[in-house]
Amino acid sequence: MRLRSLPLVALAAVTLLACKPDPVVVNPEDKPVDTTPVDAAPVWPEEPYRAERPKPREIATLQIPEIRHFTLDNGLEVYLVQQQTLPTVMMSFEFDVGDVDDPGGKSGLGSLCADLLDESTKSKDKAAFSAARDDHAVDIWASAATETTSISVRTLQRELPAALDLLAEMILEPGLRADDFERLVKQRKNSIEQSKGSPTSLAYRVLPPLIWGSSHPYGKIETDKSIDKVSLSDCKRWVSKLRPGGARLWIVGNIDEAQIREQIGQRLAKWTGESPVPRKLPEAKPAKGTIFFVHVADAAQSQIIVAHPGPARTAEDYEATQLVAAILGGSFSSRINMNLREDKGWSYGARGGFVYRRNGSYFNAGSSVRTDATGGAVREIAKEIQLMRTGEPTAEELRREQEGALLAMPAEFATATKSLYEFRSLSFYGLPLDWHEGYQKRLRALDTKAVAAAAAKHLQERDQVVLVVGDGAVILEDLEAIAKEKLFGDGGIVYLDSDGNKVARPKLEAPTAGSGE
Repeated sequence: MRLRSLPLVALAAVTLLACKPDPVVVNPEDKPVDTTPVDAAPVWPEEPYRAERPKPREIATLQIPEIRHFTLDNGLEVYLVQQQTLPTVMMSFEFDVGDVDDPGGKSGLGSLCADLLDESTKSKDKAAFSAARDDHAVDIWASAATETTSISVRTLQRELPAALDLLAEMILEPGLRADDFERLVKQRKNSIEQSKGSPTSLAYRVLPPLIWGSSHPYGKIETDKSIDKVSLSDCKRWVSKLRPGGARLWIVGNIDEAQIREQIGQRLAKWTGESPVPRKLPEAKPAKGTIFFVHVADAAQSQIIVAHPGPARTAEDYEATQLVAAILGGSFSSRINMNLREDKGWSYGARGGFVYRRNGSYFNAGSSVRTDATGGAVREIAKEIQLMRTGEPTAEELRREQEGALLAMPAEFATATKSLYEFRSLSFYGLPLDWHEGYQKRLRALDTKAVAAAAAKHLQERDQVVLVVGDGAVILEDLEAIAKEKLFGDGGIVYLDSDGNKVARPKLEAPTAGSGE
């Protein structure tokens, strides 16, 4: 019956539409169009306050929060920044063991084993341990860096007991399961392959041994072969090194010393032993004055890095050195960026600066540039480094970067968590925790001569390491010409593969259409 009524409904709708009256057309009145020209310049009201440009506020005085330091019975050193604003607690255990401690031929061991540590416990597999953390809105993770390893916890204050229970279970009874290990090995290999996927990531992958030396602890490269040599037994031995004596626990949150001693002390009372101490590493042995090239066929852009060893983080002229880096390549208005991006149009952005380690640093300047502009960009970077090294910055450059640094510093202590990371960085480099108290005064005292002196001291005239990754069919002849000119030194040009191994000069084919545009 319902189906039979559908045609009748449709017929009624058509009838109504047919009976609808035609719309009434209204002719608009004929009005003349005003063609009087209008001044394109904006008209502003004549308020008095517009006559004078507003002045910037005074640079805020740095407000550094208090940090408390005490030691637990098992030797764990605690650094506490209290905050009453949010009902959260974050803590991070820091151990002096990292990638530099990976044994020969097993680069990547520490990072792999740290990833394995937070997967499970003896009584909870990966799924159960993940579910337990989710039930209490707790984040627990482990990670290994170049020289340290961290175990971190982030939780709501009311969930702190449950979070510490899970943390203690992971530390005292780690799972370290074979199935998790095999899965992480595959993931690690995929990450290695992914790092070879672009000129930029590939360049920073092969750079360390060129700067530090292939046998230097900072100069290791993680490869499929090195990961294949790591065993589950290696990870068990590695995890056993994470002990409390001499390690550091960084805490920020609404918690006090008494609560820390009670809640952490009780749960980790059985956790004893001494943590590894920082290693004293040898000096860098860079490949001086050499251009290194990695061929990536049909790459639309080339990655350029010009680098050499630099000063220690504890150097007395650190502030002046930072201004050197800022003026040369540390900001959008820096010389290298204005040259390659704004003037030449070869790059979306170019930067430079000092990368610090516990045992030294290295300077690097570079950019990802249009393929057909690679040779010219290498020459321009070399020119800007030499101009910075041999001349004084302008008063405007000094003012701009001084004010930028002064204005940015209060933000580094804007939250308790940021403050904690600042203190942690000072401790890592062996600097006093009150180092920032005189920072603004030291920075304001610098003049153009002090910056020029730091540039002359810490920027090398020659013997830099130059690394270029790109399409050799377009750029290699120009790079070989630069090597013959000895623009950077006497090292010539060396060809590398994606794992940093020396290879023969690549056999090149003509670039495909669109390459280098």
